[in-house]
Amino acid sequence: MVKKIVLTLVVLSGVVAVPRPAMAGCTTALADCYTAAAKVDSFWYRWASGLDCELDFTDCVRSKLTGR
Repeated sequence: MVKKIVLTLVVLSGVVAVPRPAMAGCTTALADCYTAAAKVDSFWYRWASGLDCELDFTDCVRSKLTGR
């Protein structure tokens, strides 16, 4: 239970720390990716697809912040 709370706090603090202009397009892409991931039938493939969404979001924000 404590691990879940700590993980949630880490994720939320990361989202809060990212500047708003950098998140604009990335957040929309993340929501679309989560929607597609939610439609996957298998639990493990759905979980992996959601994790892939998080990695894509992180890459998107990083590229917007660094300009690469």
